[in-house]
Amino acid sequence: MGQITTTYTVGDLVASTLINSRQELVDNIFKKSAYLAKMMLAGRKQTDSGGIKINRSVEYGTNGTVKSFNGYDLVPIVPQETTTDSQWEWKEYAGNWVVSRREERINTGKSKIRDLSGQKKNNLSKSFNEKLNSHLLNPASFTSAGNGGKDLTPLSMLVSTASITVGSIAEGTEAWWANQRLTSVSVGNTATAGSAHLQELRAFYNTCGQNNDGFPNCGVWTKAAAETYESILDTKVRYGSTEMANLGFTTVMLKGMEVLWDQIVPHTAASSATLVPYTSAVGEEILYFLNTDYLYLICDSGTDFVLTKPVNHEAGGQYATSGSLLFMGEHICTNRRAQGVMRGVDVSAITLST
Repeated sequence: MGQITTTYTVGDLVASTLINSRQELVDNIFKKSAYLAKMMLAGRKQTDSGGIKINRSVEYGTNGTVKSFNGYDLVPIVPQETTTDSQWEWKEYAGNWVVSRREERINTGKSKIRDLSGQKKNNLSKSFNEKLNSHLLNPASFTSAGNGGKDLTPLSMLVSTASITVGSIAEGTEAWWANQRLTSVSVGNTATAGSAHLQELRAFYNTCGQNNDGFPNCGVWTKAAAETYESILDTKVRYGSTEMANLGFTTVMLKGMEVLWDQIVPHTAASSATLVPYTSAVGEEILYFLNTDYLYLICDSGTDFVLTKPVNHEAGGQYATSGSLLFMGEHICTNRRAQGVMRGVDVSAITLST
């Protein structure tokens, strides 16, 4: 009796394996970025659909009719305008996987086919992660979305070191839209005791929560800033959530805020509010104090990391099969005054003694 053989259409098999493991692919994108992982755990990834732009209402005032009264005293019935709309552009991303006919023939056999699909999947998720993370934390421009505005709005715009227009609202004329800002006492290599640095961290945490919008729950800092803070705490260090630890990120607590670091968080130029890439040789540390209740990664419901159907290119003279991973969305903030950024932290000037 002859050996029974099974014939696979390798391009289709690779494609179906990728599609069937889409959730794992998407999970890997978020698990490899500390900031994106925190956003996912906090439930800040949301889907939306339709519309030329993403519109979100933001509050800028309080209701002035609230008053004490007695008996028949009049309580004014006056229309109150307390909200306006922030507007955000949809941003699109795509990445392609491709398998040549040569790869198909070399990777014959069930196990090798799956190895090939796994390789394509891992490379695609890693590439998406690196691109999204860099656009969020270390973009080409820190004051505008890169690639002519096509990139996601970076964190450096949502929580900026200087006055900026974001979400179609100019904080220069709308002061309520400004985030909190602080220059560290250690700026410019000013000698600072660890206790003084710890005090300014705690005070700024309180400043970010002083408008009754809630306190920061996520600190996204440079590696050096996070390590200095942990060293100051020494034996008094309190570690963060097991959820982040399970994803491979060790975090520590500052009051009610979980401090995490990402190696690509930018610096500021020495004694300056101007952001520079994390690779810059000279600079001072940046510390973001974030309230994730007002931060979102909005995803189009029909383009939420969607894998397209495979395309065979033989008819065009190129012997390969390809497909795409698509994303459309935006990184937005609906309450900037609840967010803060501390700049000018010169870790070399901070002594660890408390």
